[in-house]
Amino acid sequence: MIPEWQVFIRRPDGSAEQFRFTRKRQLVILAVMCGVAIWAGTVSTLLTRQPDELAVKERKLEEMMAATRAAQHRLASSQKMVADIAREVDMVHTNLLVLAESNAALAKDHPVGKAVVAPARSRVGAEPAWNEDGQPASDEARAVREQVRRLEGSLERLKLAYAQAVRNTNDATSSRISEAEKVLSRLGIDARQLFERQQRDGGRGGPFIPLPSGGGDTGLSGLLDRLDHWSGVKLVMQKMPLGEPLQVDYDINSGFGNRSDPLNRRTGVHEGVDLGAPFGSPVYATGEGVVEFSGPWDRYGLTIEINHGGGVTTRYAHLSRIKVKEGQKVTRSTVIGMLGNTGRSTGPHLHYEVRLSDMPKDPLKFIAAGEDAPKAW
Repeated sequence: MIPEWQVFIRRPDGSAEQFRFTRKRQLVILAVMCGVAIWAGTVSTLLTRQPDELAVKERKLEEMMAATRAAQHRLASSQKMVADIAREVDMVHTNLLVLAESNAALAKDHPVGKAVVAPARSRVGAEPAWNEDGQPASDEARAVREQVRRLEGSLERLKLAYAQAVRNTNDATSSRISEAEKVLSRLGIDARQLFERQQRDGGRGGPFIPLPSGGGDTGLSGLLDRLDHWSGVKLVMQKMPLGEPLQVDYDINSGFGNRSDPLNRRTGVHEGVDLGAPFGSPVYATGEGVVEFSGPWDRYGLTIEINHGGGVTTRYAHLSRIKVKEGQKVTRSTVIGMLGNTGRSTGPHLHYEVRLSDMPKDPLKFIAAGEDAPKAW
C-alpha cells in the first residue's frame, strides 16, 4: 500500500541526482502529520470550551459572593440586636443583685424588734426612728429603698416596652403575610398550600429545649411562629414569576387570549404575550426556579422552560441564543437568553408564557402583581 518512491532531479549543468523515499520514511512523515492534526484539534476544542466554562464559573462565583454578603449582613444585624438586649438585661440584673445584697446587709445590721445598743444611744443621744415595716428610717435606708423602687419601675417599663414591641412586630408580620397571600390569591395560587408543602419538603430538626419557666407570657412563641410563616411566604414570593422578563423598554405586540393569527389571519388562542424589543436584548428569569427545558421546540423556536415549584412554570420562546442548561438553578438576576426571531415568528420579539398546573395564565397579571410584591416583602 505504501510503495517506495524514486525522484530524479536534473541540475542546470546537465547532471542528474536521484533521491529515494523508503516506506519507513513515508510512515514517519504520515505519523508526524497525524500527530500535528490531533494536537491542533485538541487545542481548538479546549479554546472553544474555555470561554463557556469560565462564564459558568464566574456566574457561580458571583451568586456565591452575593449570598455570602447577604448572610453576613443578616448575621451582623442579629448579633447587634442580641448584644443590645443582653447588655440592658445584664445591667438591670446586676443592679438588682447589688441592691438586694445591700438591703440584706442593712436588715442584718438592724434586726427587727431589737433595742438600740448603748453606744449608739450615747453617740446619737436618742433612739433612731423606725418605719411601719420595722426597717430603719435612716437616710441611707431610704435612699436604698428609693433606688430599688426606681429600678423596679424601670424593669416594669422595660417589660411593657418589650411586650409592645412583640405586639407591633406581630401585627406588622400578620399584615405583610395577608398582603402577600392576597397577591398570590388574585393569581389563583394558594400561598398556604405552597408554604405547608415547603415545610414538609424542607429538612429541619434538633433537640427540643424548653424555655425557662416563670418568664411570663410575652407573646414570643406566637411571634416566632408568625415570623417562621412569613419567612416561608417570602420564599414562595421569591420563587413566583412576578418579575419582568425584559429590563429594556418593550412593547406589548400581542396580548393573552383570543387573537387574529399574524400569519394565517385566522382567529386562535394566544397562550402568552408577545413583547417587542431590539434584537439580542437580554431575557431574564422572572422568578427563582430550575430550568426544565432548553433548546429548539417546534414552532416556538429556541425555547426555555423554568419550573418555579407548586405547579408554576414559565416559557420563553423565539430566542436567538440560549445561555442556560437544563437542571440549572436561576434567579431573577439570571440572564437566560437573548431575544430573537426563531420559530414561527414574523419579527424579533419574546413570546412569554406563565402556566399553573399546565394551564396558561395571563403573564401581564403576574408582572402587575410583582410591582406590589416589594411592599409585601
